[in-house]
Amino acid sequence: MAKVRTLGPGSFKITDTDTGRDFSADLTKAQLNPSNSSDDPVTYLDGSEETNTSTTWTMEGTIGDDFSQDGLPTWCFDHANETLPFEFIPNKAGGIKWTGDVTVTPVAMGGDVKSKNTNDFSFPVTNLSHAAYTPATA
Repeated sequence: MAKVRTLGPGSFKITDTDTGRDFSADLTKAQLNPSNSSDDPVTYLDGSEETNTSTTWTMEGTIGDDFSQDGLPTWCFDHANETLPFEFIPNKAGGIKWTGDVTVTPVAMGGDVKSKNTNDFSFPVTNLSHAAYTPATA
């Protein structure tokens, strides 16, 4: 398979109990971001060492503001602190999708007057996994 190096066209969707929300048409940036941390090693009498390493993930991106009643800032406000399933497909030609749960947090809105503003978001991720993606055929 050829390497796929371009982000998009793809999708990022969060599913709630109603219809869910497709962020795809509003994102100018999307990334799964790991944060790795390690404790100081513990040394035992026999000379062995043990270090605990952990990784936490966030789904981060930049959205174009939409000040309508159905805009993403309103949806994120209404679903703040809810943990919901998501699906992220970086590029539909890449054959991979990432799934898990995100905890929705409010996003900023507004910026410069008479401008098309963008604002960043960062949602904590749990239960991250990946699987093959096959585009649906009509």
